Amino acid sequence: MNKKNARPTEVKASALSKRRHDTAPDLFPATLPPVVPAVWPSEGSRAHAALLALLEGPQNQADYGPGWRLAAYVQDLEYRGWRILSRLFKHPRCKPLIAEYTIDRQDPATAAALSMRPHLAKGMLP
Repeated sequence: MNKKNARPTEVKASALSKRRHDTAPDLFPATLPPVVPAVWPSEGSRAHAALLALLEGPQNQADYGPGWRLAAYVQDLEYRGWRILSRLFKHPRCKPLIAEYTIDRQDPATAAALSMRPHLAKGMLP
């Protein structure tokens, strides 16, 4: 086999696709459907605690304190319109790979909800 023509067998895959910030604005913004903000969960609920934690930074089940079902709370937030990104990673205290969740502040519904409560938009808790 000729080494010149050999194709590489390794594939470099990214867990999260890179966002493009060089796209042109929409030509007809008035024709776009209105952005519906994500719904804030009730204060004191597990979903609310998870959202506050996500606003502070990335969260994973091994380090998350307010509850033991972080994935369920994240799913509840997604049902309410919040955009949550996840990636699998190796945590030192866990044998299998676990998910790490991050809030996508650039998502239109998420950004609209955060603009309704600007004191939380930058992760500043009440």
